[in-house]
Amino acid sequence: MRPTLLLILTASLLVPAACFAQFWEVGGAAGSGFGQSLAVTNPMGTAMAGLANGPAFGFILGHSSQKHLGGELRYTYSNSDLKVSQGTEATFKGLSHSMHYDLVVYPKAVSSRFRPFLSVGGGFRVFRGTGKETAYQQLSSYALLTRTQEWKPLITPGGGIKFLVAPRVALRVEFRDYITPFPKLVIAPAPGAKLSGWLHDFVPMVGVTFVF
Repeated sequence: MRPTLLLILTASLLVPAACFAQFWEVGGAAGSGFGQSLAVTNPMGTAMAGLANGPAFGFILGHSSQKHLGGELRYTYSNSDLKVSQGTEATFKGLSHSMHYDLVVYPKAVSSRFRPFLSVGGGFRVFRGTGKETAYQQLSSYALLTRTQEWKPLITPGGGIKFLVAPRVALRVEFRDYITPFPKLVIAPAPGAKLSGWLHDFVPMVGVTFVF
């Protein structure tokens, strides 16, 4: 139910804005995620748990007014393995799906060829462990990397620049931060271990959109 409700809320934000929109964009972007690791502690010491670096790509549907406001509905797929490290490193195949709606602010009007922008949005992110579980896993006294799935709320600030390379084609370069509570079911702290905080996944991207 939660994913369905989030999609309905996202649509409810997009539709009213679309009524006043005069320009639309559709396209995609690709880049790489650089995941932050958080400390996981037990009586024996401290390890780091989080996401490995990995490729990311996705879809963009955007709208903007004549002047300085716009919005974007976005989906991003990230192929980032799960990991725990302490000198050595244990990894497990993983991926995630992010869906969010962003409010976008442009200092320059839509008629400008170069348009810097700042954005902030919210939605949800689905983390999945897709590796093969084994009877023994390195560093399992700190955290277990599991073949499971977990939904988390998502906050995503970002910024970048768009510039027209043709009358209806825009190239964009941007940097995003995907922020979620740590997925403790997919990367599960071992009994007696402590892990808390928010996970940051920093994602620079390059994309192309078509304006109409």
